[in-house]
Amino acid sequence: MIHTLRGWLFYICLAITILWLTFALLVTKPFMGLRDRYECICRPWARFALKLLKITCGVDVKNIGMENMPADRPVVVLCKHQSAWDPFWLGTFLSRPPCFLYKRSLNWIPFLGWALWSMDMMAIDRSNGRSAFETFMKKGPKFLERGWWITLFPEGTRVPPGQRVRYKTGGARFACTEGVPILPIAHNAGRFWPKNSIAKIPGTITVSVGPLIETTGRDPHEVTREVEAWIEDELSRIDDAARVSH
Repeated sequence: MIHTLRGWLFYICLAITILWLTFALLVTKPFMGLRDRYECICRPWARFALKLLKITCGVDVKNIGMENMPADRPVVVLCKHQSAWDPFWLGTFLSRPPCFLYKRSLNWIPFLGWALWSMDMMAIDRSNGRSAFETFMKKGPKFLERGWWITLFPEGTRVPPGQRVRYKTGGARFACTEGVPILPIAHNAGRFWPKNSIAKIPGTITVSVGPLIETTGRDPHEVTREVEAWIEDELSRIDDAARVSH
């Protein structure tokens, strides 16, 4: 019960900050560049959200492998997807601004959707799979050129701890086509921010950033298998280490 109450407190406070975020992004859209708006508004907001989660729910984060994250190379980020926590970490800690693919219908959600729309990220119509992928392949290089990192969840949906689904090849296909490496990221956030749950479980989320996976001249299916193997093996190692520490 206490975890649920603390979860509600977090969401109420977060909703208030989203109002501020949306207002700031819409007001600055006509005269500030995307990169400046991200660094001055979005990244600080994501960082604050993580601090708010720690204060209200006792959920902290520990990062390992951060030395694997390049500062000046275009990459495709493929990240484990266990909960709605993931974008907050990515928005805070990635060296470059992340470009997320998201359903165009989210733009209609009051405030949060308007904030997404204002940042000109890649909104796609997922009801038409082929068309959505073609849009991604066409628009994606433009985001790389402006210094943003294409950031995807290869499972395609949030997957609870202990479960596995087949990784989709879209991210690897894009990376292979563009000749850019993949940055794999594993974490166990689902144990502390469960899927479809108000309650948050106090503890420390472990995030592991893997070594770059080169894609030039490689088959996307082979690359996807390598990404999946690293993320899932690293996740098992993280969970084993957490059990030992307790």
